[in-house]
Amino acid sequence: MKKPVPLLSRPVRRPTEPSVSKRDSSSSSMVQSQAACLENALGVPSDLVIKHVSDSICVVFLEPIVDGAAVRESLLKPLSKLESDEILDAVSVGAKLPVASVEQAPSLDDAVEGLLDGKVALIVDGCVAPFLLDLRGRVVRQIEAPVSQPSVRGPRDSFNERLYDNLALIRQRVRNRNLRVWETVVGSETRTRVAMCYLEGKASEDVVEVVKQRLLEIDAPNVLDSSYLLPYLAMRRWMLFPPAAATERADRAAAGILNGRIVVICDNSPFVLVMPIQLLALFQASEDHYNLSIHSLLLRTVRAIGWFAATIAPGVYVGLASFNPGILPPNAIMTLSAARQGVPYPPIIEVLIMDIALEMLAEASARLPTYIGGAAMVVGGLVLGTAAAEARLVSTVMIVVVAVTAIGSFAMPDYQNELSWRAAKYLYTVFAAFLGIYGLATAGFIILVYLCSMDVLGVSYMSPFAPWRWTAIAKDTMVRVPTPLGIELEKVQRKEEAEGTADA
Repeated sequence: MKKPVPLLSRPVRRPTEPSVSKRDSSSSSMVQSQAACLENALGVPSDLVIKHVSDSICVVFLEPIVDGAAVRESLLKPLSKLESDEILDAVSVGAKLPVASVEQAPSLDDAVEGLLDGKVALIVDGCVAPFLLDLRGRVVRQIEAPVSQPSVRGPRDSFNERLYDNLALIRQRVRNRNLRVWETVVGSETRTRVAMCYLEGKASEDVVEVVKQRLLEIDAPNVLDSSYLLPYLAMRRWMLFPPAAATERADRAAAGILNGRIVVICDNSPFVLVMPIQLLALFQASEDHYNLSIHSLLLRTVRAIGWFAATIAPGVYVGLASFNPGILPPNAIMTLSAARQGVPYPPIIEVLIMDIALEMLAEASARLPTYIGGAAMVVGGLVLGTAAAEARLVSTVMIVVVAVTAIGSFAMPDYQNELSWRAAKYLYTVFAAFLGIYGLATAGFIILVYLCSMDVLGVSYMSPFAPWRWTAIAKDTMVRVPTPLGIELEKVQRKEEAEGTADA
């Protein structure tokens, strides 16, 4: 941890502009000394306001991160009518001033941290440390529709970069007295607030304690986003698949809490972490629960087909073209051979060229402005497709394989999960280049073993298939049963867990 800044380490430079800091020569020495110490600890910043309300009362705050109107109406006006002997402790301050939160700082160092957090320091003659008043006001985005996880049907609000706005969105949905919110500060330099939400009685007590302990043990100087927390929470430095679901949808976070999961919210980040998560949940969209069950089955089936095609389609092409063309019908073999006529390099090089070109095109379209990204995709598609095939750099069958791969990968609802399987695709392709169809099976077995060996906070990543839980599989896997039947299945599952007869 970074050592606190010494408050009297250097002389105080007096601001020359009266609009920034006004000083009265008749102010008491204690008030003057505390204000000077706070100013010196912050490096005499130009946005620090020191306002002497009277000879014995002084207000100090950082102007950009407080609510100016609230300071004027709820603090300065009432203080102008008070004397210092009327303000003795935090209770009297709260009774005299219309502010939501009042506390007395244990020391001047704690008062400096409060100023950096957007609070107002109230210095009163006779008090050894300032009072901290919560009048924070920040420039944040308004609550808007989700950008990265849109849906046709469902709520249109999403998280923003303010911690308490995100907590409000969750509390509006989970109006339960058992909802617990635990907060801490991480990052020795950024001092980022992090909150953990869970439903007592549904979330595992062991998992809750593990998450708390890991958050308290984070030894990182900078925490600017919720993604910075993932390696510390998952206790894994190298991960192929996401150990948590990062979502900007408030309804998905609330659903996770109601299902016994833990939601970790990081200040300044619009994405919250839902933990522990299973691989199957990353293929499910929030919209599945707003459609009819038969419609959800159709959409999930389409996603499964897209995932399967995006992952192994290039490897299947390499295996069939290089090693095992005999498993195809004769007409298909002739078509594949004719399509590759004139291509100057083996199928593995052909696949790698097109896959890398597709990755560059997807990355470019994501980084370009919205009104240019669509045009870039169209132009890139024409160049990669028509021009490359006509120049005989790739076969026409390869163009179809690339198109199927792209469409299938974009059908996955979770972006981090999509990136993971896009990376796994190259493992399938390389193994197929050496062993053909047997290489595909080998790569699939390796990934399956890796997934089964993973656990997030003690919960199997492949649950409910490994270990096998028939009630969870029947309730919400490929088929999402109607809500009344799902409630009945959950009751059966809870009863089996209590009796110790659940499938394992």
